[in-house]
Amino acid sequence: MTTFVNPFNFETPADRWSFTDREELLPRILAVLSRPKQRALVHGRRRVGKTSLIKHAAIAAKRPFAFVDLSTANDLGEVARKLVGSFSVDEKLGTKLMALLRKYVERVSLNGGKFALGANLRAPGQATLESALTFLDDYALTTDQCLTVCMDEFQDLRRLGGDRAEWNLRGTIQHHERLSFVFSGSDHRLLQWMTEPNAAFFKQLELIEVGPIEPGLLAKWIDSRSHRGGLQGSGYGAGVVGLAGPCTGDIVRLAKQVFDLAATGRKGDIVLQAFDAIALEYLTPEFGTIWRPLPPTQRLLLRAIANGQARFAKATLEMYGLTSGSVLTAQTALFDKQILTMGKDEVVFDSPFFKRWVQATGEPVA
Repeated sequence: MTTFVNPFNFETPADRWSFTDREELLPRILAVLSRPKQRALVHGRRRVGKTSLIKHAAIAAKRPFAFVDLSTANDLGEVARKLVGSFSVDEKLGTKLMALLRKYVERVSLNGGKFALGANLRAPGQATLESALTFLDDYALTTDQCLTVCMDEFQDLRRLGGDRAEWNLRGTIQHHERLSFVFSGSDHRLLQWMTEPNAAFFKQLELIEVGPIEPGLLAKWIDSRSHRGGLQGSGYGAGVVGLAGPCTGDIVRLAKQVFDLAATGRKGDIVLQAFDAIALEYLTPEFGTIWRPLPPTQRLLLRAIANGQARFAKATLEMYGLTSGSVLTAQTALFDKQILTMGKDEVVFDSPFFKRWVQATGEPVA
């Protein structure tokens, strides 16, 4: 009897066994992590693999690495605490390290090479983040190493610190001698926000785009992993890649569900069955939570896009009772919520599964 072990995991960044096809991008990230005073913007769709790429580069660089996901923070003080507590340290520094910490932190302990902060840093508001970054720079100087600070989902900095947050950050980090910075984000507008002439980091960033993995290569990788998990000659990879879209996280999620169905001996088009199981069963509670607060114009625009209708076509506007102005307003709001994003040449759903859910269960047009 064959024992099946599902080899796919979409819930966390790819581990070293499932990380694939980033050979061109890894050296560029490594170069930023290996030298002080470097600044890079890593940009691309959500779930395309940015975080996995950055974290794999950090492991390969073997340098101190402080990481925070800004989308998970409620304020800049929480950002500061997460940064300081995110990286492993050399406990051999002993007294020197603890003395350095006590300059910045009210109460601290060290467990397994990680900081455990018992209270806030000794600074309020915006100064909390400034204090944390200054501590990291002092730590790098004390250990004579380059330390990289990564701020993931960087577009959330404006939510946390206001419209001037990027300028405040620039004013802080320009004095640091041993820190490098990697900003990464998934909002398709982030590149413009960071590189336009009046932006805080205009002409100060190396731009690194993380795009989709080549479909044929990814399909072969899925089939190979499936084979190692116990499925013989499945050949589902191409169908999974074709249906899930360009984002690696969506592809791996669908591959995981397909593997489970195939392992039970399910017949028919199991790729489509797995896709609908995710969109119309497992994620329905989440999608309902997203859908219910949306105002009517945003719902109508989503239904039009889900059904493949041109947003500004006269027939579409008449069918849904919209105007060009209301479409633009609704579209901007849906961009802000990252429900919609820009594909290669058009506005698309961020999640292919939510698109399918809207097609199947969204409120009908009156």
